[in-house]
Amino acid sequence: MLEPPGPLVQMPLGFRKCLSDFLAQVTDHRPLGIAVSGGSDSLGLLYGLAGLAAPGKLFALTVDHGLRAGSADEARQVKAHCRRLGVCHETLRWHTSAPASGLQAAARVARYRLLEEAASRLGLAAVLTGHTRDDQQETLEMRRARNPSEGAAGLAGIPRATLFDGRMWVLRPMLGLTRAEIRDFLREARVEWIEDPSNSDARFERVRVRGLLKQSTPDPNAPDGAAIAAARYRLAAKAAACIEISCTYDTNDTVRMRCRSDEDPDVTWAAIEALIDLCGGAGRPLDRRGKATLTDWMGACSGTGCHDGNSPAITVGRTLIQRRGGGLAIRRERRGIGKRELGPGDVGDWDGRYRISNLDKNSVLQVSAGGPDGILPLFGRHLSGRPCAWSAADGVAGGFLCQRLTGRISRILPVYELPLAQALAGLVGRRPFPLCPWAF
Repeated sequence: MLEPPGPLVQMPLGFRKCLSDFLAQVTDHRPLGIAVSGGSDSLGLLYGLAGLAAPGKLFALTVDHGLRAGSADEARQVKAHCRRLGVCHETLRWHTSAPASGLQAAARVARYRLLEEAASRLGLAAVLTGHTRDDQQETLEMRRARNPSEGAAGLAGIPRATLFDGRMWVLRPMLGLTRAEIRDFLREARVEWIEDPSNSDARFERVRVRGLLKQSTPDPNAPDGAAIAAARYRLAAKAAACIEISCTYDTNDTVRMRCRSDEDPDVTWAAIEALIDLCGGAGRPLDRRGKATLTDWMGACSGTGCHDGNSPAITVGRTLIQRRGGGLAIRRERRGIGKRELGPGDVGDWDGRYRISNLDKNSVLQVSAGGPDGILPLFGRHLSGRPCAWSAADGVAGGFLCQRLTGRISRILPVYELPLAQALAGLVGRRPFPLCPWAF
């Protein structure tokens, strides 16, 4: 039987201040979800906030992936902790078969999908996770190994807030605390946590990096992730202003950008990269080769503004880019655009650029490419034995919804990219992204 929790005075000062400051900075007064696995980090977050938050403010969510024996018992242990604290709890189960490879990535995607569905259903302001300073250091070490450049975007580290699928904010209030601080608190409160066996499985990169960090001394000259994140926010805000002033979007899914000679080249570059992501719908950002190709082609656009010329169009990041009237025209290139079928009532993404909802409960919706440039979505059904076709503008008549996405940030949006996301949303005429409910 669980013992009662230790008194609040046992909470270390730094731990209490971190969580108290977080609660004071939350701007949305709906309940907060906490993703609780039963490990030390998430239990520390649960117990810490339960001692500080108002009654009814918290809702604990446990994802049972069903990947190992005992996972259901672990979820029940978390439920017992929540009962002890007077916090509502729900277990979310992953029913899909585990993939043959990429298990951790697939489990992470499933976890956030289940959390998103629960957050929407329960009316939560956000979902909190127990990421710590240790997680941040491990992430930065892995990213430095891939790209040691001091200005690399990945070296901003784990964001303090991330918007998933344009709907659920995930907040990480403990990134300034170490795992040791959290475990000291739990020991004082007489709380036992679950050790995940995967945390000692050297097949996983993070586990190997964790072991190396324990044996090494931190590099005092390593890039500061917080400073990089702040710089990314400033650049995103300037690129957003550039897009708002210089870009238009037409019905053929083409963005036209007027290049300005007085614009900072770094800002122009950031805006163009965002537009390539928007128009191309690719799952990944430009790689080094793509960036080099674009840099070489831009030529006169770097620092002095775009000029008309005889240079040919280029394809990069699944987009076709052309010089037009002192600026650029950017759209999806024709090749590689697939077809998709959505069953009755299904929702899915097409070409990474559009989210389609089949509102008909009885017939399949086919989506393929068409329009003047062969890049717009066309829709079809077989009704009463005959084919019917519609364009994106005919959604009501065709029984579907067609929403323009804004690239990868429609799916995963770090908080420091929010200004840029809002500018892209305004450009294509979709509703703004929800503001972050944490005013840190």
